[in-house]
Amino acid sequence: MKKYLKLFISIVFLLVGFSVFNQPAEAAKNPINPKQSRVTYTLKDANGVAYKVYFAGVREKKARASYDHEWAHVWAGAAEGDLLYKGDYTLYTQKAGTSQIKKSSYYFKNYILNATRKTVHMYPSKYKGQPDILAVSEPGSSNLEMANWYYIKNGVLVHITEIDYTERAQILKKNQFLTAFYDNSDGKWYFSGMNFNPTKNTFETFTPVYKNPNAVIRNWKKHWQ
Repeated sequence: MKKYLKLFISIVFLLVGFSVFNQPAEAAKNPINPKQSRVTYTLKDANGVAYKVYFAGVREKKARASYDHEWAHVWAGAAEGDLLYKGDYTLYTQKAGTSQIKKSSYYFKNYILNATRKTVHMYPSKYKGQPDILAVSEPGSSNLEMANWYYIKNGVLVHITEIDYTERAQILKKNQFLTAFYDNSDGKWYFSGMNFNPTKNTFETFTPVYKNPNAVIRNWKKHWQ
């Protein structure tokens, strides 16, 4: 009886030891530690499955925007005092409840992240069957921002499209978005509608016309975070 008891205790210790030491070993294989991520979001795919998405960089610099700074200077893309980071960034994903972190093919060299303005942001889904969307953007001018959109499809981070606008997108209905662009040359607002098919990863645009564009802008809703 004592022999079997000792054997049982030995097996328990072996199993506990394997569990404890195996977890760090798995973590060591990951390309990054989640603490290295400058921006982290939880994105759900069209089926509601959640994934952590990490925006992590190397050779990173940090500064507050000022008029005399070498790279963190004040301009249309950064107001004085904005918190900026500059580095070479990559997107990584991790399915919720798992330990494995996967490196994507999306790389942003010498990217300037404006943490104050959230140039890396997301559009959480408002409808069942609509995936969350991640946006990595950069300013172009005082009235222009450009962004690459991504979503999770079949467990993989996938690029959707690149868009430009003055006002970040609103969600009109399931998988339908609206952006607005202000043209300095004629002082008018122009709108672009977008229908997204997450199953096929297709993106079709249309041009809505409004009788009172300024009223649309006044009532513009913030759907990003």
